[in-house]
Amino acid sequence: MTTAIIGTGGLGSVIARQLAAGGETLRLANAGNESARTLATQIGHAAVAAASNQDALQGAGAVILALRFTVLKAVIDQIAVPLNGQLVVVPSNPLTTDAHGNVIRVLPEGQSSGNVVAGWLPTGARLAMAFGSMSAGFEPVKAGGTDQSGRFEVGGDLHNLIVGLAEARSLIGGA
Repeated sequence: MTTAIIGTGGLGSVIARQLAAGGETLRLANAGNESARTLATQIGHAAVAAASNQDALQGAGAVILALRFTVLKAVIDQIAVPLNGQLVVVPSNPLTTDAHGNVIRVLPEGQSSGNVVAGWLPTGARLAMAFGSMSAGFEPVKAGGTDQSGRFEVGGDLHNLIVGLAEARSLIGGA
């Protein structure tokens, strides 16, 4: 399968390297595209730098939008039509920094980023909020619907917990 990764900064590059190490073929895109070209060169034959966000989606079976939450909607709007029917993975947390460098939440308290992002996507897209809590490790665990994604965000009851698989499953209640 080919995975498109839009956003090749800190999180996107880590995800790309992990997927490539597992044998995944990648199409990478980033604003300005220099970072995507550099990363594709570093990864080697498993990755190519796409000419644009739209181009990255060509032949992709899944799309990872590894972008800051504050630019996510604009990029989704740009590529909405080809996202229809796609699995879209979003690792973004609804955070930014204020003028003093403090991390702040950009959504109202209690509003799930998963529900917000789902509302931005075309109806036929399937959304997975994933990878945003990297300290949880790489064992996939379904934590519930998009309304539950807030549990993993800063301030959520599961944020930054380092637990084993059995404890993770007990914490999420078998979702």
